[in-house]
Amino acid sequence: MVRILPLILLVSLLLPEVAGAQQSLHTYVHDVANNQPLAGATGSLRIPGDTAVISSGMANGQGKISFINIPNGKYELLIHSLGYQDQKRRVTVPGIWPDSIALTPGLTLREVTIQEDAAPVRMKGDTVEYNAAKFKTKENAVVEDLLRKLPGVKVERDGSIKAQGEQVQRILVDGKEFFGSDPTVATRNLPADMIDKVQVLDKQSETGEFTGVADGQQTKTINLVTKKNRKRGFFGNASAGIGTDGRYEGGINANSFAGDMQLSGLLKGNNVNKSGFSASELLQLVMKDPNMLRNLPPAALSELSRMKGVRIEGNGGNIAEIARPTGLTDTKFGGVNFNNDWDNLKWRSSYFYNNNRTSNNYSYARQYRMPDTAYNYLQAGNTSGNNTNQRIDMSGDIKFNPRTSLKISPHMSINGGNNQEDRSYRSFTADGVKLLNDGRQLTNSINKQQLLTTELILRHRLAKPGRTVVLNVTPEYYHNTGETYNRNTGNFYNLQGGEKQPITDQLRTDKGDVYSVNTNILYTEPLSRSLSLQAGQMFYYSQGKYNRQVCDRDASGHYTQPNALLSDIYDANSRQYTSKLSLAGNHKRLLYTVGAGWRQFNIRGSSDMKGYHVNSNYRAWLPEVYAEWKQNKTTKLIFRYNMDASAPSVAQLQPLEDNSDPLYIRKGNPLLQQKKSQHLQLSFNNFQLTAGNSIYARADFTYFNRDITDSTSIEAASGKQYIIPVNVAGNLNGSLAVGKSIGIGHNGSSFTAGISATYVRSLTFTNSLPNINRTWSITPDMNFNYYLGDNINVSARGSAAWNMRRFSVTPLLPEKNWLLMYGVESIVTLPWDISLEAGTDGFSSLGMAAGYNNTILLVNAAITKGIGKSFSLRAEAKDLLNRNITINRINGSGYIEDRQNSVLGRYFLLSAVYKFRHFPKTKK
Repeated sequence: MVRILPLILLVSLLLPEVAGAQQSLHTYVHDVANNQPLAGATGSLRIPGDTAVISSGMANGQGKISFINIPNGKYELLIHSLGYQDQKRRVTVPGIWPDSIALTPGLTLREVTIQEDAAPVRMKGDTVEYNAAKFKTKENAVVEDLLRKLPGVKVERDGSIKAQGEQVQRILVDGKEFFGSDPTVATRNLPADMIDKVQVLDKQSETGEFTGVADGQQTKTINLVTKKNRKRGFFGNASAGIGTDGRYEGGINANSFAGDMQLSGLLKGNNVNKSGFSASELLQLVMKDPNMLRNLPPAALSELSRMKGVRIEGNGGNIAEIARPTGLTDTKFGGVNFNNDWDNLKWRSSYFYNNNRTSNNYSYARQYRMPDTAYNYLQAGNTSGNNTNQRIDMSGDIKFNPRTSLKISPHMSINGGNNQEDRSYRSFTADGVKLLNDGRQLTNSINKQQLLTTELILRHRLAKPGRTVVLNVTPEYYHNTGETYNRNTGNFYNLQGGEKQPITDQLRTDKGDVYSVNTNILYTEPLSRSLSLQAGQMFYYSQGKYNRQVCDRDASGHYTQPNALLSDIYDANSRQYTSKLSLAGNHKRLLYTVGAGWRQFNIRGSSDMKGYHVNSNYRAWLPEVYAEWKQNKTTKLIFRYNMDASAPSVAQLQPLEDNSDPLYIRKGNPLLQQKKSQHLQLSFNNFQLTAGNSIYARADFTYFNRDITDSTSIEAASGKQYIIPVNVAGNLNGSLAVGKSIGIGHNGSSFTAGISATYVRSLTFTNSLPNINRTWSITPDMNFNYYLGDNINVSARGSAAWNMRRFSVTPLLPEKNWLLMYGVESIVTLPWDISLEAGTDGFSSLGMAAGYNNTILLVNAAITKGIGKSFSLRAEAKDLLNRNITINRINGSGYIEDRQNSVLGRYFLLSAVYKFRHFPKTKK
């Protein structure tokens, strides 16, 4: 803490400075004829002869546009409002500046014609903008249905979105967050017919936007621009549907917009496997408590596995299986979202609730084929769970004066669950003759996690243009409790000394409390008009107490006998210092940042109960480079390089046995060293203005100078495995993705094709033998969206993934397979306000063992009939052929496993939908 005190003192001394060479200005925009303010008009400031925007703003309800922190100089002021003629003026700061600007309406007929002939896709600066009117969707469609029609945008089956080959992490509505940071809440609940434009952009981090120094922390973002006539009034829909086999789906979604104010509420439920989980929220908790992974429903795991930067530990085969959710889910979710902008305060807030009840019956068959150990392992059982997630997000951005602001962002989440599993298992030799073990296990776990954190960002611009100070402080508290009843009866038939029948009947209680604070101060000094120096100092401290008590059941049936081997009380604290220095340049076509950091990390842990201590010190030199080259307005090349280091988790260091699975015993390793990796990325984007075509290419490469992997010891006589984490060097993964979108005509039709390739090299140890796993994957994909007139739309999509795996010590395992995914959908609009929908979803696996090459073809159909302006009836059929099955095969490290799970089969659903709209007419 002593290291950052001088910098904090510097901030306190600089805050009272009076304004100098920068000013904040405003002007009012109104209609020249009736003097009415033009809310939503936009203004931008540019240096004459340059295309770069110095500052921009949007008019509020009074027509006021504000420009913050404008350096002295000469500029061009451009004012634009839909339906009016643009105005461009030369201004001087200080000096010539208009108090108000009157706009003249354009000719009505010309305006309508321009709107009809507008291109479906265009570029606005670095933003790709789609004209939503050109991409027709089905009746009562949501935003997700609209996104599926956009060239260059890909929506996965779980709702995750990719744009220009990159994962979309944020969805904004008119520039504001909608129910926090979970994109699917907006895309699956907002009606598509309220959207005027869909904008895709790379949003810089808040610090990067404020300081003007690109830190490479870009977030692929979609901004949904609502129709002008929807910015004042209320709208929404209510639906109720009932189907065969007890299926149901329904809910209400209501929105009220009034200029800068947004108020939205939703309440929905279904038992047709449509999850409302917030993946980003679960990720934060999983990073703190990896044991949560065992209690999450499949849909939540699927969303986590697709998030950028998420690495769920395990082999690639298991990750692939996670990405294809199974089982049955009954979901209920809802919440409230409120946003508003006042003169000196920008407010964002939301509450979200989610409850998932899940069930699954499964049967798994695993074959181990290693040089010194070969056997088969079978298990079958059922799981059920009831998991609840609640979160509150708030953010207040307070502007004290034109140069100083404070953003306070509190966040709270509460998660709880009750999960049960009943399974039987057995292992036998590879020839199927000798039985090694068998048994039955019943578990029942109750868990609860609470997270409370507040991020404070203090931003201050000094008198000299470009000189800034940013102070970030984030305190956090995490608490978890859990109880697990573990009952297991097993038999081991080939142990020395004869057959044994160990019986486990235990109650395990877990409790953890972690307090932490993260502080970061960043100072930016301009060296010239195009060059800046940035210095930063980060300090992180955490203190945690972890208590695990395991008690065996006594003769009276109570859990009163402590098990010292499996119990522990563990204290841990960590300190991290990171000093960073960067040089940033901002030229007309080239933007770059070159820097390096020095990180020191110390972890101390102790157990008075078991008498051991952990004292580990880690150091790392962390260089980084970010460069962005703009050849012209439509072509951009981005280069990133950075080195990263991360310390082992408490669970990985703590030498405590975990017998949650009686055949897979895990234990930590206090001798672990930190992970170190180097990441290199190169991306290219090009957009052709005339044809609306685009192309992207993206290459990623990560090399692990030091990684953490599993070392497994297998008892050949019993089949029991003992697993500890160890360090390895040389793991790597690389990927290359290329795609092109082609516009067909001017009605929104398009064709998108791409291909991606990945290579992964990972090292594990089995019975002290190194096993190198090399995996290649090549996946071409396509998406075709065609409009035949105004009444027929046909879309088709498909991908073909070729996978090959090679193990250095397990040549008997299959190495190649194909996974095909494809689908066709058509929408036909008929007279009498009737629309028909039909589609297929297909999945095929090839190149596997006999009995596991399978094809799943799901046929879906629906008919919708409008009744008046507000009501509609919808009848739909899912999986008409009743072909949905989940028999598939995954490849692990030294084994293959065939899996079968419960699935949602054929059902029919009849729904009624009511749409309500009220948008008062603008007074003339």
